Amino acid sequence: MPQLSVIASRPSVLSYAGQRNGEMREMARHTMWLAGVIMGSMVFGIAAAPEQIIADRRAGFKHMGENFKAMKEAIDSGGDVAPLAVRAAEIADWAKRIPTMFPPGSDSGGGTHAKPDIWTDRAGFDQHASELQQAAAKLEQAAASGNKDAFAAQWRATGQVCGGCHKTYRYRIS
Repeated sequence: MPQLSVIASRPSVLSYAGQRNGEMREMARHTMWLAGVIMGSMVFGIAAAPEQIIADRRAGFKHMGENFKAMKEAIDSGGDVAPLAVRAAEIADWAKRIPTMFPPGSDSGGGTHAKPDIWTDRAGFDQHASELQQAAAKLEQAAASGNKDAFAAQWRATGQVCGGCHKTYRYRIS
């Protein structure tokens, strides 16, 4: 029991533990959502209707955009960036899966904005996804550090990686 009294006498430890629990719940919620998208795609596999594959990947990219928006709001407001490590981890996880979300035959229909270059320059496309994963991992580290300036700088760098892929592999959305 002496350990409990030591911990209980340190409110900063308890508040940090509570914050971490909140982050874990947030991460679990987002992870379950992402797992649902991924599992849906795996269940359907390449045999899935192209429209379903496209819908799944659009949902994943939309979720990634929501994460970026939440990060921008925190940066603009000067808020705590540490809880955003969960969102950055989701982006990194999604980036790992991006190449699997563009199987042959999913190049048209379903409101896709994907350019044919994804399938004709597969190595380049996969490289962009890998770069996004690496940038998002750095973003997660910056968030976890709590350093707002480092996080903002890496958020911009990660956004540039996204934009670089969009220029080559996505039709402009008007």
